[in-house]
Amino acid sequence: MIIHTSFVQLANLPQGFVQNASSSFTDQERTYSASMTDWLQQTEWLCGRILLRYLIAGAYGVSRNSIIIHTRSDGQLIAETPAGQVHVSHSRIPGMWVGATTKAHPIGVDLVNIADFPVDVNGVDVDADAWARMEALAKLTSRGMAWALTSACYPVDGLISTPSGDRYREASIPTLPVDVRAVLLGPAEPHWEMRTVDVISKIH
Repeated sequence: MIIHTSFVQLANLPQGFVQNASSSFTDQERTYSASMTDWLQQTEWLCGRILLRYLIAGAYGVSRNSIIIHTRSDGQLIAETPAGQVHVSHSRIPGMWVGATTKAHPIGVDLVNIADFPVDVNGVDVDADAWARMEALAKLTSRGMAWALTSACYPVDGLISTPSGDRYREASIPTLPVDVRAVLLGPAEPHWEMRTVDVISKIH
């Protein structure tokens, strides 16, 4: 299974990035972003959607404007492309974004700032790795963070088993700054090939 990933520091984006790429937004994306009252949050959300399109375009050799991103009824984030339907997941923290896409199976990715951890969850300190793992699991399964927090899922030799018996493999996104952590979860297949898409080079 091939998983394409990308990490972007938003400060590296050219001026006018959102405005120049706004033609690719769907009506649903425009409506959702317009409901955000915080300008910075809205801008970073829109940046994330555009960057996800750049990642998909680079991974599958399709036009950025031909990609339609939507959420299925089962909660999975999907992109419709000329190369077929693909699974996607992405995450952002202030000033940073990470994304992943694959054709084969649902995936989940989460990005966290290490300085924000540990956090107290019901009297237990949760570190950055554990939090990112649970967020990624919530996205992959579409079961939400409340379920992930109570599922007692711990990695053993890179594999995570949930109480329901499902198993997932964990991997780290490569070449990240030392002050952040990103966790990627996917199916428990023995072999993943991870490829990095240099999104910034495609934008400039």
